[in-house]
Parts: sequence; C-alpha cells; structure tokens
Amino acid sequence: MDEKCPNCGAYLDPGRLQYAEEIRIKTEKTKENSYLVIKDTDDPVVQMFKQFVNWLRWSTFYGISVIYFVIVIVVVLYGLVML
Repeated sequence: MDEKCPNCGAYLDPGRLQYAEEIRIKTEKTKENSYLVIKDTDDPVVQMFKQFVNWLRWSTFYGISVIYFVIVIVVVLYGLVML
C-alpha cells in the first residue's frame, strides 16, 4: 500500500494510499462520536457491551427523531384537512 519507487521515491499506488488514509480518518471519527470509547485492550465481552450501548444510544436518538417527524406530518395534515 505504501510502497515507493526506488528511483524517484513516489508512491506506486497513490489512490490506494489515499483510500486507506480516508478509511483510517473515518474510523477515528466514528470512535470520537461514540458514547463509550472501545479500546483494543478491553475484554471482548466489555467491547460487545460498549458496542451495544453505543448502538442503543444512536438508535434511541434516531427513533425519537422519527417520532417527532411523524408528529409534525400529522399536525400539518390535520391543519390542511381543517382548512
């Protein structure tokens, strides 16, 4: 992935290197947005628990957002019907 030309020192496959760097940055950003940070040194059971808690947090957030969106649609439709 990060092999360089012995003559000029340029990367042999710069697209692949850039893609790997983007994936690394995305992974770090995902870890920052987590409620509980999952460390490599954690026990596998603890990692699974932290993943579950993070999933539960985000699913609750999106679930509540969907409920509010549905309420707004119902109120708008009710207002249109009552005209």
